[in-house]
Amino acid sequence: MTRGDRRRNARRERLRGLVPRDGAVIGIDLADEKQAIAVIDHDVRVLARKTVRVKAFRLGEALDWAAGAGQGEEVHVGDGGVRADRAAVAAGAAAVR
Repeated sequence: MTRGDRRRNARRERLRGLVPRDGAVIGIDLADEKQAIAVIDHDVRVLARKTVRVKAFRLGEALDWAAGAGQGEEVHVGDGGVRADRAAVAAGAAAVR
């Protein structure tokens, strides 16, 4: 294991300690007019994801959707919700309680 691997693993453990076991994280990949949102659990499994075509400052409705998905509310496939077992790649994250 390289020094970089050890540092990455230590960083992930520190971040896991910040999120409650029953909490979720909203990851947002911001772009000019198309935003990608992923809701992940403590084990970095994707609970739901959605892509919206809005400017970043108009994400209110999409963040409400993500908060509901993070709290275990029903997510409909028509709303962009997807269940998967793969890690999310996101530019930023915010904890959901």
